[in-house]
Amino acid sequence: MHGDGNGWVQCDRGHQHWGRHGAAGLLLHTVDDDGIVRVLLQHRAAWSHHGDTWGLPGGARDSHEDATAAALREAAEEAGVDLTRVRARHASVEDHGGWSYTTVYADTPTPLATTPTHESAALAWLALDEVARRPLHPGFAATWPGLRPDPVVLLVDTANVVGSRPDGWWRDRVGATTRLLTELAALRAVTARSTQDTVEVIASVVAVVEGAAAAARGPAWVRVVGAPTGGGASGDDVLVRIAAELVSDDRTVLAVTADRALRSRLERLTGPSAHGSVQSVGPRWLRALLDESRRPQA
Repeated sequence: MHGDGNGWVQCDRGHQHWGRHGAAGLLLHTVDDDGIVRVLLQHRAAWSHHGDTWGLPGGARDSHEDATAAALREAAEEAGVDLTRVRARHASVEDHGGWSYTTVYADTPTPLATTPTHESAALAWLALDEVARRPLHPGFAATWPGLRPDPVVLLVDTANVVGSRPDGWWRDRVGATTRLLTELAALRAVTARSTQDTVEVIASVVAVVEGAAAAARGPAWVRVVGAPTGGGASGDDVLVRIAAELVSDDRTVLAVTADRALRSRLERLTGPSAHGSVQSVGPRWLRALLDESRRPQA
């Protein structure tokens, strides 16, 4: 029943919370045209509980809703978010005993228009570094350091990824690589998990092409770098060079390759004197993420 979650409850810690069946909020990310990861925050109306603070669009769950449905509904009601352009990904639960708050990670490729309601004094797409500078809702302020995702550059060894699936790619390497590059564009702003405890937002994609696939071209958002055909430099060398440049620029690199020797070279770029870092995932991880992005939103 719509609205049957409205009401105050006391958790096992003795605190009063809004939401008879718990509450949920939407942590919605995007990437602007300058490659900056932004999150949608709501300036709560002065009359509301902890008014004049900033937090996530969210509210009480109704009895028939799961946390994702509640977070999406609240974002539509409080911020006018067009849910057809949003994909929910992961959830983080803060359980107080008898009451819980679920933060639902979601993403949209580019910043959406928003419409404040009577519950919102304002809405803003804030860069991640700007969030903690605002007067935050106490609950959100306490959880934000653990919720904040890590913007990453997805560095793709295209030859290794294309070769990971026996779909006839060897008959048309340019075509197979072009299809992969097109698919990679759908990962703009996607929130993903490369390790169990870490959530990353894909801020940009760099794809290295080589050999017979060097003529492949992709969408504008995907930076395509061709490995030279002569001079002794290999595609692996180009991947390591790009990763080193990104690390020196204080970027976090998520490299996609199953090549163990290459992964070892890349991961050695992370050290005590490094500004950024490199971690590696395999083509299977990337394929699963691409498959998930193609599925219709439930």
